Amino acid sequence: MKKLISFFISLSFITVGFSQEIHSPAEILKILNNSKVTYEIGLLDKKIECKDFSEKLNQHGLYRVVTDSGLYTLDIVPNETAEPLFIKAEAFFGSDNFDSALVYYKLALEADSTLYDVMTYIGQLYEKRRNYDEAIKWYELAIDKNYIDYMAHWFLADNYLVTNNIKGAVDEIVIARILNRNNPRIKQSMKNIFKKAKRDTTDWCFNPQVKLSQKPDGSVVIATDEKWMGYALAKALWTYEPGYSESMGVARGEYSTLEDRECLVSLLVGLENAKVKLKKDRQLYILKKATENKYLQEYILYELLLPQHPFVAFQLPENVISDIKDYVLNIRNRR
Repeated sequence: MKKLISFFISLSFITVGFSQEIHSPAEILKILNNSKVTYEIGLLDKKIECKDFSEKLNQHGLYRVVTDSGLYTLDIVPNETAEPLFIKAEAFFGSDNFDSALVYYKLALEADSTLYDVMTYIGQLYEKRRNYDEAIKWYELAIDKNYIDYMAHWFLADNYLVTNNIKGAVDEIVIARILNRNNPRIKQSMKNIFKKAKRDTTDWCFNPQVKLSQKPDGSVVIATDEKWMGYALAKALWTYEPGYSESMGVARGEYSTLEDRECLVSLLVGLENAKVKLKKDRQLYILKKATENKYLQEYILYELLLPQHPFVAFQLPENVISDIKDYVLNIRNRR
């Protein structure tokens, strides 16, 4: 235990130029030492495996509106005139009568121009005919009307690939995965497109080697891999220290990327101080590169937040989604 504490104390002498709004390792350690809560630190007895978020999927058939008070995600619901036409189109599609499905989808769209998901379905039907130019037109229209339609981005990427627009395919499949982070078919499609684009296809999960728990007497047990010490101690403060999150401007129980940023910065400082070689640890190597290239916020959103809460993607402005895409292409899965 003394070895681990000494390791962390030495982190405070490293300067890495991060914002003053987060605490340095020395400040974190001081808060821990002065706390009324007892913090016990030890090593993990076994590796923590990745969590499975495969059941956390976003659903199709949603659109969003922008008002003065914010972004709102709503269900796409056909009006009274369009509804029976839409139902017929769906039935024809389900029975592989694609010509009739196309006719009725177009009739439904004529009756209700806000059926943005129907634009994507029309694109699918043209794609089945191998009329890729027409399919692309409809997918692009669906995206223009409803940017969060992950299916339109996904299918557009596949059609761009078929028509040899590799750059367009790469851009669109990354956006599709941002909008539905855990979808396994989008993940496979991205891998295929990245192979064609000669990009790195390595995938991994953010998996902190940290386990926190609290005893009945209120003391906190921190179990961690030595490399993750800085992260573990900062995370313990945010989780258990009375009044700490409030002191950082975050109401108790609310999420803020500030918490992740402080924990990750403490982690990075420790790794730099210990001169740990990171190339064999993908998540830590990419974290270092992301931070050096000013993509830490995008790393947090793509690697930490969206796998656990994929619906958040529907609330992100387009410029933020574009920044996350740049992180993926410039840092995570570069050429």
